[in-house]
Amino acid sequence: MKNAKYRNEIVYLPGGTDEFNGFGVDATIRNQVGSPIGLVYGYRADGIYNTQAEAESAGLFWVDAKGFQHAFRAGDVKFVNVNNSDNVIDDADRVVIGEPNPDFTGMFYNKFTYKKFTLDFIFTFSKGNDIYNALRAKTEAMIDFSNQSAAVANRWKVENQVSDVPRAEYGDPTGNSRFSDRWIEDGSYMRLKSLTFSYTPDLKLNFIKGVTFFVSANNLLTFSKYLGYDPEVSMSGNSYLQGIDAGMVPQFKSVFAGFRLGL
Repeated sequence: MKNAKYRNEIVYLPGGTDEFNGFGVDATIRNQVGSPIGLVYGYRADGIYNTQAEAESAGLFWVDAKGFQHAFRAGDVKFVNVNNSDNVIDDADRVVIGEPNPDFTGMFYNKFTYKKFTLDFIFTFSKGNDIYNALRAKTEAMIDFSNQSAAVANRWKVENQVSDVPRAEYGDPTGNSRFSDRWIEDGSYMRLKSLTFSYTPDLKLNFIKGVTFFVSANNLLTFSKYLGYDPEVSMSGNSYLQGIDAGMVPQFKSVFAGFRLGL
């Protein structure tokens, strides 16, 4: 078994903080002194307002493009008023909501042999890293007429409905789909990366030194709570763009058989 972990910390940065936005997805990445690189920065969500009375009792507002305040309604996301200095959900309420750096990564492998048969396997794993599921954010936003995922069929429609998907609102003026921890998921996983079963018979031929028949599979099983296609994902090789899943092509399963000849 091999296990690895790493730690990084920003010790100096002009101004103390730096934020990156865009990258083709609605994400804010924040770097700050004293913290690891590539922190995910956004709003915290605490469920859905199931009733109008619940929304009114919270007394929170959102601000439109012209600066007017509007109260949140039943079916809206309950964003956390972090700063507590006002009743408005705005940029001042953003906090660190995720980190792409894993606590540790590793692999373990083994080989079992019985007579002429051999079984080899390799497992890889990662623990403690967060992923921004940008594809889910796009297909559950309900802001226009583009195709959405099956999850929006359970969107909030009536009071006291149990749902973690807010009401549908064309254009999303309320900002229910804004960059928040609704879209941040645990990227921990364990994957059966490789599995090979082989058989090596005895041969007594002058022109062949040996032969091995085998069946091998790659990416056969993945154990993860991540809702996207593949938890082993990264949008870019840049250190501050780790842990962003914008719908990358997942690693595919493959099974093949063959034989090896020694001449």
